[in-house]
Amino acid sequence: MVEVIRNLLLQKEWFQWIPKDAFLIGGSVRDLLLGKVPKDWDIALWEPEKVGRLIARQFKGAFIPLGEEFGIYRVVLGGEQIDLTRIDGNIYDDLLKRDLTINAIGVSLDRWEFVDPFLGRRDLETGVVRMTSEENLKADPLRILRTFRFAAQLNFTVEDRTLFAIRSNSHLLKHVAPERITYELKLILSQSNFYEMVNLMADTGVLFAVFPELEKLTEPIEGLEIDVWSHTLLALRRLNVALNTLEDGPFTYYLHRMDAVRDREGRFILVMGTMFHDVGKPATYRMDEKGEISFHGHDYVGSKIFKRVAKRLRMSNELAENIALLIAEHMHPHLLATPDVTRRALFRFYRRTGVWAFPTILLAYADALATPLRAEGVAGQLRLARKLENLLRDMEAERNRPPRLVTGHDIKALGLPPGPIYKKILNEIEELRAEGVIKTREEALKVLKRLVDETLKENVTDT
Repeated sequence: MVEVIRNLLLQKEWFQWIPKDAFLIGGSVRDLLLGKVPKDWDIALWEPEKVGRLIARQFKGAFIPLGEEFGIYRVVLGGEQIDLTRIDGNIYDDLLKRDLTINAIGVSLDRWEFVDPFLGRRDLETGVVRMTSEENLKADPLRILRTFRFAAQLNFTVEDRTLFAIRSNSHLLKHVAPERITYELKLILSQSNFYEMVNLMADTGVLFAVFPELEKLTEPIEGLEIDVWSHTLLALRRLNVALNTLEDGPFTYYLHRMDAVRDREGRFILVMGTMFHDVGKPATYRMDEKGEISFHGHDYVGSKIFKRVAKRLRMSNELAENIALLIAEHMHPHLLATPDVTRRALFRFYRRTGVWAFPTILLAYADALATPLRAEGVAGQLRLARKLENLLRDMEAERNRPPRLVTGHDIKALGLPPGPIYKKILNEIEELRAEGVIKTREEALKVLKRLVDETLKENVTDT
């Protein structure tokens, strides 16, 4: 294997400027041992700044100091980047400080031999994620999340002693910068095995250290057979299966409506929305004198709770708003999953959710599968998806028609002063058009006159 690595590096023009007493380390070695050709190269050497500036100048690349106090620099050359790290002491001192055994493997660029103090190659072969030491885990608690990240990305098993150390030190995550936590969570929760990782993070206390709001869901609620967290976990499991089988599952007919969740960011948003979809239930729990349980408004309360979480973790506004939207809207597919749902109701749902309409239905589908099935099970959610698809196809077929049958000028001509009411009236006309009640401009003008007259009468009454 070393010979393969040597031949690969010798093909790189920049490699001739790397001192022969340097070492290839970290992720580069890990990926190469897994049969992947890295685009990012990690090299440990004694004069990283000098070598980095030389390579950047020679090949007209970008030289970026990443942590001058630690001697870490990056050179960007086209589609590749070379991270250069200063060796303090010797290569063993560097590797002994690393997080995981699979990331603590070096290759001597002089003798072309492996330097593997923790037997990381053996863990790569057996599919195990193992810490180098508990002290290293404590030195940077973000390594707790990195453990789950590599387990998720590589589909490896986390070693028991490592899990025990994580469980003992999960509270240290409160000292980690929020942005770093969010970055790792995105990488974990966008993988194809996110349910397994969520379950493991919950079992070790890591998930609740990051999201204490979710720990409240583990408390039993009078009248419920299972706690809300158990239901949430099952919903995540159902969602995991649905996402992994999108191309041959019940949502295969709507793949063209699922672009929002086709990338890492979108999957993260959907998983987070599902994880927090019932976070508002403890605050809205009610039991009446007949013993009937309700959680009225838990969707909107949960949305507000999540916005506080997003602010704490310093998520971008767009990311926070999209996740909050899924939480706020997750009940509507259940309410719309009836045979007699109107096209107007479908149009309103789509207007609120846009590209997240079908992912929201998918969330509701997983939610329904995680709930004791009654009556027709999830047939209602699938019927809703079909009806919304039919509506959108009809709307797309009419794109060549004028955008609106009537405009604000028509409203003004009827004597109504400009104001926010214009938007409401025009949306009302569009809803009627989507429902098929009106089809021509003449019909629209008749309805418009009635709506304006009613508005003017209301204004007179109010004054």
